[in-house]
Amino acid sequence: MTYYRDPPGLQIFTMVSPADDGGESTFADGLAVAEYMRKHHGREFDVLCRNVRRYQSIDKKNGWHLEASGPIIQAIDQWQNRSGPFGSSASCRWGAVVGIRHNDLDRLPDLPPFDAIEHGRVEEYYHELDQAHRVWNELLGNDQFRLVVHMEPGDTMVVANHRCLHGRQRFTTSTSPRSVMGCYVSQDDLESRFRWMMEGNCTFN
Repeated sequence: MTYYRDPPGLQIFTMVSPADDGGESTFADGLAVAEYMRKHHGREFDVLCRNVRRYQSIDKKNGWHLEASGPIIQAIDQWQNRSGPFGSSASCRWGAVVGIRHNDLDRLPDLPPFDAIEHGRVEEYYHELDQAHRVWNELLGNDQFRLVVHMEPGDTMVVANHRCLHGRQRFTTSTSPRSVMGCYVSQDDLESRFRWMMEGNCTFN
């Protein structure tokens, strides 16, 4: 839910009815991909950390218009938001990766920052984004970082929503539609339960 200011910490899926053929669930470790990029694709890692993207979801029937923004790779900015030269590699700038915000279907068109416009580097700005996304998408599809699971009726997956990306493979069905039920748990509720259990409490109301 990239269009939420604070996306839920957990997403829970339960398979109700799988597809006749295909439809396997896919899960990718976004934090592992980010750290691999930091080590092997430093420039592209920097691009995905420092460029804020915008996300949107509009439902006219139910009456909501959600928007939020943030970089695809959310890392601690050790420069305290002081800008370096446009397009510069800044491997020492980024601390720990604390979250991933990525969904191509929800992301709005990218607008170049003022310094790129001012210095006539708009084309370079879009080229950098395209290159960074090519690396990012290729790694997300790599089996080193991806898990493919065939879920049977009743199977449930709990996903760390700030870390993992999820999807499905294409499918065909003739007897019944592929159906998955899901819900979300906020990061605050998740951490509250962790603290409660660490204090020795093992029962819940």
